[in-house]
Amino acid sequence: MPWYGFSCCSAWLAPYGSRDRSPSCHAGGVPTYLVSGDDERLISARLSELVDELVGDADRSSVYESYDLAEVQADDRDVMVRQVVNAAQTQSLFSDRRVVVVRNVDTTPLDSAPLVDYLRAPADHCHLVFTAKGKIGKALNDAMKKSGTAIFETTPPSKRRELMEWYKTKFIEAGLKIDALALEEVADWLGQDAARLPGLIEVLTSTYGPKHRLTFDDVDPFLGQAGSVQPWDLTDAIDSGDTANALFMMRRMVRSGEYHPFQLMALLHNHYTKAMRLDGSGASDPARAMALIGSRSDYQGRKYLELTRAMGPKKIFEAINLLARADRALRGGTGLEDEIVLEVLVARLSRMMPARQQQRGAKRSAARR
Repeated sequence: MPWYGFSCCSAWLAPYGSRDRSPSCHAGGVPTYLVSGDDERLISARLSELVDELVGDADRSSVYESYDLAEVQADDRDVMVRQVVNAAQTQSLFSDRRVVVVRNVDTTPLDSAPLVDYLRAPADHCHLVFTAKGKIGKALNDAMKKSGTAIFETTPPSKRRELMEWYKTKFIEAGLKIDALALEEVADWLGQDAARLPGLIEVLTSTYGPKHRLTFDDVDPFLGQAGSVQPWDLTDAIDSGDTANALFMMRRMVRSGEYHPFQLMALLHNHYTKAMRLDGSGASDPARAMALIGSRSDYQGRKYLELTRAMGPKKIFEAINLLARADRALRGGTGLEDEIVLEVLVARLSRMMPARQQQRGAKRSAARR
């Protein structure tokens, strides 16, 4: 069941949200593919699905070969690249097709010349699939572009609205129906840890089947531990005076393992340092604020101007003092556990700000803790 990835059969970088196309779209075309992204789990999930489609009903052992450039030493990569090309050029004795996977083509150093040469005239009988988590070398990148390599980009969007639509699309592609409240809960609970979604979808499909419309009560028991969130989810909650949601976000960031306590401290220190730079600077427009805080974002300029005006010099000074005290506590000054120190800090920072109306999703998530 397809669930991840967007492809483009003739463009190098497909715009996010372009329609995923089946490998069958390459009938008569160049059968080369690239599965890319920033999470190895999402890449692996999309690769597995793609390979299943390409192998079809053929005997996998006779048509499929896999190579991983990250698993060999630099001196052995040239040999493996030649093995990949040889496998792609060799016709299977038992089938009219061959599927060759070469993982981590972004690995460096790498002599990609044999692959570049192959892509100039690829074998019609072979589906050659690349994976990459990072930047691919220019020569191979250009060769893929010229050959019309299909792109399957697995990285989910970071903006909330786009992420919600992305999650919704994955459920639809899996043949599942899900109501708005259940979908919102999935998005809230998984946060940016989208790699948990395929497992969740598989469990929900096996439990309820595709014809059942999933509700909040259906989804809730399967969500498990919350995933991580974006840094601004924490700072936005603090700045809005939403103490409950700020504490919830902080715990998710720490407990997911994405942030060490000192990394979270650095995040907060940077946040208030920007406000301190603007305080008393005379900056009154986003452009000037952007220059002072070292940002290229007009939105960031406006945001920190508003924060500086809302806090004023006294509260900014108090926030810096709270950070200094928490830093000493994390270094053993009080004997308190790290998470307790961070809870006290986040609570005090958020209570300096006038409370705004909390978001419905934040209230529900906080109530579930």
